[in-house]
Amino acid sequence: MKSLLIDNYDSFTFNLYQLIAEVNGVAPEVVRNDEVGWADLAGADFDNIVVSPGPGRPQRDTDVGLSMAAIRHSRVPLLGVCLGHQGIGHAFGAVVKHAPDAVHGRVDKIHHDGCELFAGIPSPFAAVRYHSLAVVDLPPCLQRSAW
Repeated sequence: MKSLLIDNYDSFTFNLYQLIAEVNGVAPEVVRNDEVGWADLAGADFDNIVVSPGPGRPQRDTDVGLSMAAIRHSRVPLLGVCLGHQGIGHAFGAVVKHAPDAVHGRVDKIHHDGCELFAGIPSPFAAVRYHSLAVVDLPPCLQRSAW
């Protein structure tokens, strides 16, 4: 499986790199969000795209660069982590705002709907949460798969 990992200048990108390589059996291609344009990648034969965390907000083009074009125009499965997740919401009309309770380093139970992304993962499962922003008011084209 060939994955594209868009790096939004966050050190956690390297954790994602290792996990993707382990799952796929081959390392993902990594590009920084300001390294190339979407036109340079649009014809590539990726099976999926992962948009990494990063500093900043999805509303600022300089914070997300290539990520927004990939989110809006890709035709393959897409996973956003932190800023990438917020970018998906923002690109399709959801509201990204300060969370009522900033969570940094807290372990919580995460539930999911059993979709293929979560194959082999129990619901609930324990995960460490790090976020100050929340994606709310999802448009009909987006559905929540974990909470």
